[in-house]
Amino acid sequence: MRLMVKFMLLSVFILAILAGCGTEQNAKDGAEPVQNEVKETSGQDQTEEEDATEEDTSAEGDSVIRILEQNMSYTVNGEKKEDTAFLKHSDNQNYSMYVLPGYELTAEEPYKDVLYFTENDQVYMRIELLPDDADWSMIEENTKAQLGAVSEDVQSEKAPADEFFKGATVMKAEQNGEKVKAYLIKKDELALKLTLFTKEEADHEEAFLQMAKTIMKEEPIK
Repeated sequence: MRLMVKFMLLSVFILAILAGCGTEQNAKDGAEPVQNEVKETSGQDQTEEEDATEEDTSAEGDSVIRILEQNMSYTVNGEKKEDTAFLKHSDNQNYSMYVLPGYELTAEEPYKDVLYFTENDQVYMRIELLPDDADWSMIEENTKAQLGAVSEDVQSEKAPADEFFKGATVMKAEQNGEKVKAYLIKKDELALKLTLFTKEEADHEEAFLQMAKTIMKEEPIK
């Protein structure tokens, strides 16, 4: 133990001597301590720095800023309605959308959200953002198999006449008043699967689709 203490004291003593020698050598050489060194910025460097700031500002200006609310027209059970929808951000997937009063957006499981009717949570729309390199043939097969669990009679349907649903694949299955419909949407900026669960006496499909049209993909927070 005494040997270890002596070794530690000796090490500290040697380090102190070396530090003193280094300081003395710097003084002899006329070198200034590093912390006192001041870097002068030329006019050209300052101009380049200002230009970079302007470019960053311009880049930020290109990002889309969404307002907090949006008026929306829709129908429920054939009744026309108009209301103010509010911007909601998914905590589970990287997107935002406008949600009408009486509906709630929540996470169901990883990479799947549910937008449901608050008075009857059996009426809802499942939202899945798909990867850009998704195998669409496989997705279509799986979707058809899922609808087949509702009814063996899975039918194809024409997509709504709206730019958002252009080129979308639509399938549906019905049984005992239960309606399940899937929308597979493939766009340059968004790959999306929507599965709607509605009922004959609670037809909220058009309301769900109007809200789905406002889905916008966002960059993940770094």
